[in-house]
Amino acid sequence: MDLQLITIIISGVVTVLGGIILQYNIYQMTKIDARARGLKHPKLLGFLNISGNNGNAFLLAYLIGRKKYPIQNLGKRDKENLESFKKKSRLALAIHLIGGVVFIILLIYYKNMSF
Repeated sequence: MDLQLITIIISGVVTVLGGIILQYNIYQMTKIDARARGLKHPKLLGFLNISGNNGNAFLLAYLIGRKKYPIQNLGKRDKENLESFKKKSRLALAIHLIGGVVFIILLIYYKNMSF
């Protein structure tokens, strides 16, 4: 195996791990928000927000629908956890995007070199 192929594999793994970490953080933020608003089944709402081919449909519906329910009990610890998950989400998104861009560039370069 040559070095370019190994680099492509590593950047692909970084991209996938960044996506998984991002989805986990979205799940945790949704769960905390749903619990603070008094919605039923916060774990299910969190899971539905990360599921599906293009999970944005339920996430968008959740974000629009949650305006009907004001925040009732968001403790200091939950607020700190929510901020922590927001920071981790930004970092995971950056890792996911950078890994994806590197993966695509290397894949295009590798395909052009192999022909």
